[in-house]
Amino acid sequence: MTLSKVRGVFRAGACRAIAVLAPLVMAAACAPAVPDDKIFTLTWGKLGIGYESFVGTRNDCVMEASVVTRDASGRESAMPAVSASRFKSCMRARGWEPVAGGYSAPLGYDVRIVQ
Repeated sequence: MTLSKVRGVFRAGACRAIAVLAPLVMAAACAPAVPDDKIFTLTWGKLGIGYESFVGTRNDCVMEASVVTRDASGRESAMPAVSASRFKSCMRARGWEPVAGGYSAPLGYDVRIVQ
């Protein structure tokens, strides 16, 4: 096979790859933001900041975003409830962003998420 034929095959393959990948990249770019009910499954990162700082900030934001909820009989629910949008805003205001492979809540720090 001559060099010009090899180049032609390569170009055709590259064009096909671009044609397949371009819609996927565009779809990812247009994907909706993470829904609020998934906010506590995210991991958070802030450049150069350690885990203890994350836990402290997270606890502060959970307290700041806490809301009182009541059961069907009108009594306050025992499990803490947190406004997802307020929690997310609090974390971002303190410089934390959802990132892959970031910090997550310690075990046993479960909260109930409400709008």
